[in-house]
Amino acid sequence: MREASSAYAGTLTPTLSTKIHGGGVCIVQKRGVREEASAVKANGKKKVFLMLSGGIDSGVAVPLLLSQGYDVEGCYMKGWAPDWVDCADPPERQASFDIAKKFGIPWRFLNYSEIFFDRVFDPMLSGYFNGVTPNPDTACNSMIKFGLFADFAFAAGAEFIASGHYVRKTDDPLRLLVARDPKKDQSYFLYDVKSEVLRHSLFPIGGFIKKDETIAMARRFGLPDAVLNKRPTVDICFLLKKRAADGSTVGERITMRELLEQEGERRGVTFAEGPITDERGVVLGKHDGVMLYSVTIGQKIGYNAATKIGIQGSGDRYYVAAKNVRENTIVVGSSHPRSSEVIVRDLNWISGRPAFPFSGHARIRTPQEMQVCRAEEGANGTIRVFFTEKQHSVAPGQALVLYDGETVLGGGIITR
Repeated sequence: MREASSAYAGTLTPTLSTKIHGGGVCIVQKRGVREEASAVKANGKKKVFLMLSGGIDSGVAVPLLLSQGYDVEGCYMKGWAPDWVDCADPPERQASFDIAKKFGIPWRFLNYSEIFFDRVFDPMLSGYFNGVTPNPDTACNSMIKFGLFADFAFAAGAEFIASGHYVRKTDDPLRLLVARDPKKDQSYFLYDVKSEVLRHSLFPIGGFIKKDETIAMARRFGLPDAVLNKRPTVDICFLLKKRAADGSTVGERITMRELLEQEGERRGVTFAEGPITDERGVVLGKHDGVMLYSVTIGQKIGYNAATKIGIQGSGDRYYVAAKNVRENTIVVGSSHPRSSEVIVRDLNWISGRPAFPFSGHARIRTPQEMQVCRAEEGANGTIRVFFTEKQHSVAPGQALVLYDGETVLGGGIITR
């Protein structure tokens, strides 16, 4: 584990009190009076710690929870800031603070930067260096948001945690359900949340359609303009951006290539050019390192004329069919590789293990329509999943999630 940083202690104002948690810093802003927050209030309301990211979804969750009679505290978690680049303070932090101030709720800043590296980014990078395609979003949810943060919240006296995820939940019996908005459904990313945490989790926006309802509520509730006007991003989860040249604003994002180069160098990883071949072994082009060439199964291979990396010019399309780290080769095909069977390990079941054999639906990525499948128990705690229609681009390291209608049963990691 890297040395934990407390660089953000007291940086909002010199009068802020701080609280150390998990190698990071918790700063509390309480209804205009800076003081340590009391975990349980005297008014008897149920305490909820909300993951307040600074976006529309968690921002709308604040007034919804307040209207339901909860005593809400907003919590902002700082993502990983690599020490080999100057990272800017993300604008979402200020947006989170402004939302809390708008609704008069306590606000906490949790510096989980090094913990994000240890529990999310380090395993992600190890996956790429071993030739598989990891899923950091599911790890972020299970290890950080509904893991470390949940432990902190419950230890501090919260009865529930809440988030702006688009999922729904029922109690008695406990079930995790897909969102009402199919375009925003995030159930795939929550398959690995433990049932004891899910039982004490709230998802106040999971029953709303974002485009038609959530955004309208955000305007009606008066969320800050910076939140309303923020464009959606596809950046790596909880990775801070570089500081701009003027030193005051957020600049470019850190690319996956930069991450792999810098962190690979620290691990003594050697990136060497190697062949790109077809399935018969005919060399079609070259790559600059299987581990550095962070393509996944089914991804299209391009060509860089300046570096001569990729496959030049025949006019045909090629897609990654296999990667071999040991031999430093990439194998491609003229169409997406397809498979009707996968093996899944490291399983988590939301509401108990289903009876096998099981017939239902599954997803191997998101966004993806539900796919008809049959699942059977396999060897050594695995399951084998058979699809009615062959699935393209099945990538080891990604998650497979099983569904029974709208209910998320659970899932695991694709191994083959």
